[in-house]
Amino acid sequence: MTEDRLAVWMDGMATPAGHLERSDEGDTSFAYARNYLDAGGPPLSLSLPLADAAYDDRGMRAFFANLLPENAQLQRILDREGLERGNVVGQLRHLGADCAGAVSCLPMGDPPVKTPGRLDADYEPLDDAAAIRIVRSLAELRRLPAEVDDPSPVAGVQSKIALTVLPDGRFALPRAGLRVPTTHILKVPERRHGRDARLEEAAALLAAACGLEVSVPQAIKVGDYEALLIERFDRRVAQDTVTRIHQEDFAQALGFSSELKYERRGREGRKFDVSAALSVLDRTADPEAARLGFVLATLFNLRIGNTDNHAKNHALLYDTGGPPRLAPLYDMLPIRLHDRYNHQLAFKIGQATLFDEMTSDDVATFLIECGVEDVPGFVGEAVVPLVRSLEKATPTLRSQGMRTFDDLIGRETERLVDLLSAAVELRARCVRRARRRLLMSN
Repeated sequence: MTEDRLAVWMDGMATPAGHLERSDEGDTSFAYARNYLDAGGPPLSLSLPLADAAYDDRGMRAFFANLLPENAQLQRILDREGLERGNVVGQLRHLGADCAGAVSCLPMGDPPVKTPGRLDADYEPLDDAAAIRIVRSLAELRRLPAEVDDPSPVAGVQSKIALTVLPDGRFALPRAGLRVPTTHILKVPERRHGRDARLEEAAALLAAACGLEVSVPQAIKVGDYEALLIERFDRRVAQDTVTRIHQEDFAQALGFSSELKYERRGREGRKFDVSAALSVLDRTADPEAARLGFVLATLFNLRIGNTDNHAKNHALLYDTGGPPRLAPLYDMLPIRLHDRYNHQLAFKIGQATLFDEMTSDDVATFLIECGVEDVPGFVGEAVVPLVRSLEKATPTLRSQGMRTFDDLIGRETERLVDLLSAAVELRARCVRRARRRLLMSN
């Protein structure tokens, strides 16, 4: 006997991909639909390859639970509907109509609701007062106003809302009854941490200056509140029509719950370490390019003080009709500037769990594990240009009131260059002050 059953749709397919169900005893499972398999539909995830047999709770929970937000919005649904936190099917009944990427979870018998969005007709503009009310609630109460529902809930801890930016620059939400795709995410830091929006924008701009593929957000002010406007890489806008692109983060691809997004929370054989990341990268359309992108992104994150590059901050994009590709970088914040974060590495580099304890052997071990055969040659050909590009791009930070960020980059770069014995000249900064600040925060 089944207590709850949902149809799982993949955008653009004429038949459900499969069915997600929860029994009276609380057991959950997912099975692909025979019509979907016969039609040659794509798999939902690397962790859920196409198969006749059903996936049990352990096999399917990570992918579907990772579609849910981890913030006050989810808690509000749990409280209102009297749901258990472990009831993924019940939660998706209320939040799964427009998940990230191209997946939707709907009650049985409901028609697919995901359709392309027309910017000239399918969205209701928000006036300034409504936008400010939303941002104020997210900044001060960490949740949306009671009368506002997020049209496309995005996984993660931080307070945010999915919305659409119209051609004239106004914010908008889908018109009532429509499940058309949003184009952007508005992420709102707590008011006392409003500066994080500018720091995250600056980090992304520096990554772009270094030639890394990155989603560059825009730091904006809504009323008196700092916010970050992020263009969605799982959306495509062409001829004023918005369509969805399937994507998944590395936790979903690995079949890990969000709790296992850091290596330190896992166990042998089931943790987000370099080996696990490589197992995902090697199933992309271009494994060699994906590995190189992962290595350079890791070294870049070390230099900007971002040790929070966990499994949910790496993603795959299914936009070519074949195997996925590595998605652009996102959610890069120099958390080493803040005392409120754990500064342990998201995954070990060699045997190091902290950057300040890292040795030359640790970095060399990481590079070799990622497939680098000639470490000195790689340093000269790939790392030195990365360092020089960042050095060229950072002077503007000081004129933008982010001197401490520039000093942090100087300190972290100096250490990385020493570890790699890289022959590159760094410009003068107050590295001693940055080192003292980090010692105090640790």
